[in-house]
Amino acid sequence: MDKFLYFRSITDVDSDDGSCGAGVTSVCIPAKNIMSMAPASDTTLQIRYKSMKNSPASAAGAQNDEILTDTITLTVNAHTHKNVVDALIAAINSNKLYTDGFIDVIDIVTTNLANETIDAIFFHPDLTGVDGYTSETNCTALTVAAAIS
Repeated sequence: MDKFLYFRSITDVDSDDGSCGAGVTSVCIPAKNIMSMAPASDTTLQIRYKSMKNSPASAAGAQNDEILTDTITLTVNAHTHKNVVDALIAAINSNKLYTDGFIDVIDIVTTNLANETIDAIFFHPDLTGVDGYTSETNCTALTVAAAIS
């Protein structure tokens, strides 16, 4: 079964409209598209995956550069990258965990559609937030950086 990783970086579900004008707020990627997971700093973990939108004309960088990979940057407790990566790999490879194929890595929504307070979801206790991701490089709601390989 294919597994998918979900990341959402807003606190009110009403604001999660996926509109580029309002900013990129969530993303779901196939686990099979992950190319690497590595520390980007003492407190950030970068997940690099095959680009969802490989379009040379509108992509960041020089004209006709192709965006080959996108990234999601997660914030973690200092020097705990390996704990989070090991847990993600175990979840992706497990046949007993996440049997529906959906792994909610981080969802910081605390207000649902009924305006009720709910708990944010953090896949691992060392995971603290989303620092940004690329996929629609013309959007700026999250910290967006060019991912040109």
